[in-house]
Amino acid sequence: MIKLFLKTAIRNLKRNPLNTAINILGLSLGFTVALVSSLWILKQFSYNQHYKNYDSIHQLMMTGTFNNEKSTDGTSTPIPLAKVIASDFSDEIKDVTLITDTENSNIKVGDKKLNAVGFYAMGKFSELFSFEPVQGNISTPTAASTIIISESLAKRLFDSDHIVGQTIQLNGKEQYSIQGIFEDIPENSTFHGLEYILPFVDYLHKNEGIDEKWSNCFFSTYGKIDNPQNIPALESKLTSIFRTNLTDINPEILLHPMSKWNLYDSFKNGKNAGGQIQYVWMFAWISVFILLLASINFINLSTARSLKRGKEIGILKSVGVNRRQLIAGFLVESILAVTCAFLMSIIVTRLLLPWANTITNTSLHIPFDNIQFYLYAIAGILSIGILAGLYPALLLSSFNPILALKGKMNIGKRGFNARKGMVVVQFAISIFLMIATYLVIKQLHYTKDRPIGYKSSNLVNVTSRSDLIVKNFDILRKELINHRLIQDAALSSSSINHLSLTGGGFNWQGNETREGSIMGIFTIDENFAKTVQWNFLKGRNFAKDFKTDSTGVIINEAAAKFMGVTDLTSKQLSKRGINYTIIGVIQNTLSESPFKSITPTAYFLDFLPKNKITLRLNEQQDIGQTMKAIAQQFNRFDPDLIFDYVFTDKEYAKQFEQMEMIKSLTSVFTALAILISCLGLYALVSFLTEQREKEIGIRKVLGASEIGLWKLLCTEYIWLTCIGFLIATPLAYLLMEAWLENYVYRIPISWTVFAFTGITALGITLITVSYQAIKAALANPAITLRNE
Repeated sequence: MIKLFLKTAIRNLKRNPLNTAINILGLSLGFTVALVSSLWILKQFSYNQHYKNYDSIHQLMMTGTFNNEKSTDGTSTPIPLAKVIASDFSDEIKDVTLITDTENSNIKVGDKKLNAVGFYAMGKFSELFSFEPVQGNISTPTAASTIIISESLAKRLFDSDHIVGQTIQLNGKEQYSIQGIFEDIPENSTFHGLEYILPFVDYLHKNEGIDEKWSNCFFSTYGKIDNPQNIPALESKLTSIFRTNLTDINPEILLHPMSKWNLYDSFKNGKNAGGQIQYVWMFAWISVFILLLASINFINLSTARSLKRGKEIGILKSVGVNRRQLIAGFLVESILAVTCAFLMSIIVTRLLLPWANTITNTSLHIPFDNIQFYLYAIAGILSIGILAGLYPALLLSSFNPILALKGKMNIGKRGFNARKGMVVVQFAISIFLMIATYLVIKQLHYTKDRPIGYKSSNLVNVTSRSDLIVKNFDILRKELINHRLIQDAALSSSSINHLSLTGGGFNWQGNETREGSIMGIFTIDENFAKTVQWNFLKGRNFAKDFKTDSTGVIINEAAAKFMGVTDLTSKQLSKRGINYTIIGVIQNTLSESPFKSITPTAYFLDFLPKNKITLRLNEQQDIGQTMKAIAQQFNRFDPDLIFDYVFTDKEYAKQFEQMEMIKSLTSVFTALAILISCLGLYALVSFLTEQREKEIGIRKVLGASEIGLWKLLCTEYIWLTCIGFLIATPLAYLLMEAWLENYVYRIPISWTVFAFTGITALGITLITVSYQAIKAALANPAITLRNE
């Protein structure tokens, strides 16, 4: 019987090549979207799961109140807090470890020089995160001048296999002995790309006294909590301890589990507000919707095509084939089509994966070596095949065999309305995706066009670290200018596009905050404003001719508004008991996420160490040759330096990578959804128009015009599009309004979005329907009526 069902299914699929091709193509596109989305979603859920302590590792995150707003950050805990946990809470929080920010260092072995990424670690970092050994001892280094490195870094540095005990030079002067080599950290890990770990004792030696200061909240702290029921009590105790030592920001401690680091990384007012998980659900629902579109196409075309299979059904019933067997036959046909579509989608997905990997900045692959993949594939094919084929199977098998043999089958008004209802669902889904994609693209461009407060083109941030370069910076700057390689250069505590420090204790006349307010802090030299090309709204830049500028300060617009500065003589800014005179107000400079509000920021001449270099290149010179010449000049002052740099505009563009990914994927998925809908609509209109060809012929004989017939055939689908639009519009508004609330700097949702989308959807429908409508209207009635 199965063999007969397969033969019958293949014959029926071959009999209607257009419908079969559209069905399989539509389903394959739906499967392709589902496969790509599923691979990306599974990648997101797999983050950090390879760690042995995955279920018990927590990160200590601090929530501070900054200018009446709560902000939560995982890199804002001080060293004394980790020491208190290690001594007083060792039973509740085990293996506590603390790390510094990641640094890009110059490493030299013999004649080999390269850059590597790492940090200092205190406690049992490598043990807590279950590093796998390759050679030597990979426990977190504790002895001064020892280091552990990754396997890939070891291969880059050494040609031999005996590496443990050898010495490397760090940043041109420090010598470190290699204690051990650990396996490279996987891509789906928070610490992917980590290449070395240094002992914390060396960090303390360079920063004496920092381990006693609660106000230096620059570190990340982790620990293992075996009993999650203790977390609320621990958070309360640690918060109480923190508040007795740091009073100006009303700190709170949050213990964030590793299982939420990747997908729940966004916080609002001290509470978790989701994060990457919203995009996981977004693409999951898009996949479901597009698969639904493909299934609707299959159901619609199968039921419509049934009108031509009346005699076949009648004969089968008359020779004794019962209804159950007919249903099984139709389901076999459906599952066969779904199987073909799935196999085609595998080919399409493999072709699309390089593009998808580029867009998502990851490495997705189809897991052909995983048995679960085949089990899920079979389950999906059977589920969709049965669900998509069940309705037409039940409908077709219910026909009266006598009427079926006479060709007088009628699926009735209910079947016709069901078909129209499914077309409305198609339009609603497609229009919803069109509106969502339009708003995503508009929000992206709106944020990209946000004023940044400086000129980013030809601006370069030097990321290489070298005390010799900083020490001889004035001489180097003059050399670069004299060689016409740059227009100007400057030193600062942070790069122009990266606000690395905020601090409390700021006061001014009229400030009612007893402990002082929080502001962003930059230290710059006299050349910085000219180099980045600031726009001064009031006052002037720092100048070497003004000795009093050592107690001067430049503030941004946000700070001026926050302080209530109306003119430069109205207020003074005080910090650490020193009164600073405001000498200038600049246009807001975007130094943080472009999706956030601007932080009130103060710029000083002497406050923090200035070790970041910014270059303004000469626009008239070739960039490639210029950078080579600049590197040579840097190496004159530090021969061991590996000159490394980033263009500011390119670094700024990285902040839009996630939005660009969302835009690209939603655009492609929406285009596929529209294509699937159009393919199904085209095939359905083609088939139904063929059923009405005699009616159209009679109308032409009675005097109907071609335009009138076109209107007759198109009006129904215009109404269906309008109904779909009315369903999709309020749903799209509510969901996209909720999504846009995640952004401080956001677009309003205008009625023009819906008008544009509605007109576009209507145009797509008319284009899809019109070909068959015009073809039927222009047909010769003598040919269509010759059998009457």
